[in-house]
Amino acid sequence: MVLMNLSYRTNYLHTYFKTSVVIPDTNEQDYTTVWLLHGYTGDSTAWSKHVYIEEIARKYNMAIIMPDGLNSFYSDSKFIPYYSFFMDEFMPKMQSILPISKDPAKNYIVGSSMGGYGALKFAFRNPDKFGKVAALSPITDIEHFRDNPKCPMAKDTFNAIFDSSENIAKNQLINIYNNRQPKLPILTLCGDIDFMHEDNVMFKNFLFIHAKGHYTWMPVEGDHSWKVWSKNIQNIFDWLS
Repeated sequence: MVLMNLSYRTNYLHTYFKTSVVIPDTNEQDYTTVWLLHGYTGDSTAWSKHVYIEEIARKYNMAIIMPDGLNSFYSDSKFIPYYSFFMDEFMPKMQSILPISKDPAKNYIVGSSMGGYGALKFAFRNPDKFGKVAALSPITDIEHFRDNPKCPMAKDTFNAIFDSSENIAKNQLINIYNNRQPKLPILTLCGDIDFMHEDNVMFKNFLFIHAKGHYTWMPVEGDHSWKVWSKNIQNIFDWLS
């Protein structure tokens, strides 16, 4: 098992970007790959701090790539063009230097909270790049998230990323889905006492109608925390595999 902490200078972000990578030791050249995104205030080590990620990679014989999300909401903004960086530079870069598959059917994207939002956004906009998408407690309505009294992100920070009502509308997951009508398999889960549970149920109801036949809802107990995500991540990998 290989665990790498990579850093390289990115032309998009004009800085050194960090990512953690786990590669099984079965000596393949085109591993099925899970792009695993963390939530707000996390970094490239967030998942490995809470989950035995190497054991998961070994069990499912998958490569796992965990990039630093930089509190960007995985979105393009005036401050940081993260979405464009991820799709146009980061994914091709990793696929060129690591023994991972370029086949969309063997590339899955998963995330929790802000990372769940990012995973769904990347997959909905790029169904030709990913075979499946799963989101744990995702932020499904960014405007409701901003206005929720339990929101951990300061409104000024949110408004620096989504700086207009037009930009908010453009980045709402429901609108992105309606624009592209992606057909890839989708799974979401959310704890029953999560502060965003109602938003997730509304999103679930939307997908049950519009993504009928390729959407899975996984009801779970718990709040918006690593306790929920670490408990259910193997269920996600079971679904992926």
